[in-house]
Amino acid sequence: MAEDQSSKISSSNDAENHDVTMENIVEVFREFVNGIPSETNEQMMESNVVFQQLLSKFQQIQDNNNNYQDVIHQILSLCNELIDTIEKVTFTHMNDFQNCLELFHYIESFFQTIIFMKNEKLLIREIFFALLDLLSKPQICSYLDGDQQTKVPYQEIYKCITNLLMKLASEKVNSVQFKNDDSTIQKYTITFTAMYKRVEHNLHVNIHTEQRVVSDNITTLLILSFLRNLSDRTIIVPWLLGIGLAKSIVECLKIVEISFYTAHQIVSIIYNISRHDEGGDELNTFDGLQILKSIQSSNSESLTGKNNLIISMTIALLSTPKQIRSDNKQMTGILNRLLQITMEAAEAVDHRGSYGFHVSEPLAVFTKVFVDDHSLDYVLTHAETDPQLDAASKIDLFVNLFMKFRGAFVENNQLEQFTCTALLNILWSISFQDQYKTKLQQNKNFLKTINTLAMDDTEKVVNEYVPRSIESMTKAANGILYNLQELLGGKKVDIADDQLVPNIGDQIPIIMISYAHANNHFCDNILVEFQERRNLFRIWIDRDHSSTNEDIWEKIALGIKQSRLVVCLLSQEYYN
Repeated sequence: MAEDQSSKISSSNDAENHDVTMENIVEVFREFVNGIPSETNEQMMESNVVFQQLLSKFQQIQDNNNNYQDVIHQILSLCNELIDTIEKVTFTHMNDFQNCLELFHYIESFFQTIIFMKNEKLLIREIFFALLDLLSKPQICSYLDGDQQTKVPYQEIYKCITNLLMKLASEKVNSVQFKNDDSTIQKYTITFTAMYKRVEHNLHVNIHTEQRVVSDNITTLLILSFLRNLSDRTIIVPWLLGIGLAKSIVECLKIVEISFYTAHQIVSIIYNISRHDEGGDELNTFDGLQILKSIQSSNSESLTGKNNLIISMTIALLSTPKQIRSDNKQMTGILNRLLQITMEAAEAVDHRGSYGFHVSEPLAVFTKVFVDDHSLDYVLTHAETDPQLDAASKIDLFVNLFMKFRGAFVENNQLEQFTCTALLNILWSISFQDQYKTKLQQNKNFLKTINTLAMDDTEKVVNEYVPRSIESMTKAANGILYNLQELLGGKKVDIADDQLVPNIGDQIPIIMISYAHANNHFCDNILVEFQERRNLFRIWIDRDHSSTNEDIWEKIALGIKQSRLVVCLLSQEYYN
């Protein structure tokens, strides 16, 4: 990169401090309390009873033998009461600080219990949203915004309670059972904005003050950890879009020392956002692709293997097939790494390869890059791995992985279903290539399984986000059979009829319209005329079939096949 290295932020204790625990958070507040000058203690007047009353309530909860659900509800309610109470305490006696410290010990102890809770899905979801509500309280947002009017004792208390809440939310978000309509929730926009702006502020402060240690390190790391884990749940990435976070986080990456953990968290957030189609679109709006390419090429020696891999996957996800093809040198290295970690994950019991990546992650990238025939051919015939595999062995790799995950649709497991669907899409892309068809056609067990999937409409599918580049299990299975010219239910598969248009009767012919997109307005007028005669024929036009990243030319070819007539709107733009 062009920036002088001295203008970047590093942290001498970055690596040691990244694993922040509940105990660390409370210990920071203890150190603050212990640091209050003794002469100040002597001048303090009578302690406030507010914290004492809260302590009694916490003690009562601990002593009662209520069921754990009631305990959790009571604890979260008391956390809310504590936040509303802080401003009422004048801190005129040392006991106020000691009582507050004891309250934090109670909260930490109860929160530790929640962290280890595993199977209570509905309760975990309720807890997570309750934590977001607490983090969205005006007092917490004010602290995150760096309100200069807040006095030091209150700042330290808000810091501790904020960090405890954020730590627990970060730990539990991976276990939350989200729903599709959760992605439209907008009530936490102010909270997420305050969080990323706090990080942005802390990182930039270090440049202006020439400090070498990240200011307010624990809060910064906890916010980044929370945003990383939150964005890892692709279904709710829309929460983080349209609020300036994508632009800010990309800009922060340019000023952070790339070899430190803070950079790893930022890179991970960018990668997670890029896995959502809308997230990728927003990152590219802020030139995210070019920034990542520049960072990767300028930091080849200082980039850790994990960060390099994450950046590589993000670059692939943000690139169009044309960009992948034109940037041959950089992309071949990326494709090599993706295939290598796929091979490693395929052999692992938990299907996680280098640096803990689940096999579904490189596979999801392959579903996008394999739309480009050149990339597919490179991976199968030229990609360099250890051990080196030939094309047949690489196809076997994907087929064998698919067979391992075939049972995913019997179980209610979103990750395994996503993995299986991604593999089906990869094998569908392979089946388009004449030179690889024979290998798939020879595997009778594979074909039998694909037949079963193509015919089975009773499979239980977890309703989660799926990117545009991935078609449904049934459509991919039918596509494979069609390309391999296999029989389904005793007859040859024809996805042109079943997949592209509704079947409303063979007696009505189909007309395809071929046009230049520059002539959209004229084409609209033609469509209006055709629609007035829709009782005579149906229309096939590419704009109705461009909602996914599947190769549009393959769809057009199938559209031509099923049409009785092709109407070409020829203009100069059409030839251009």
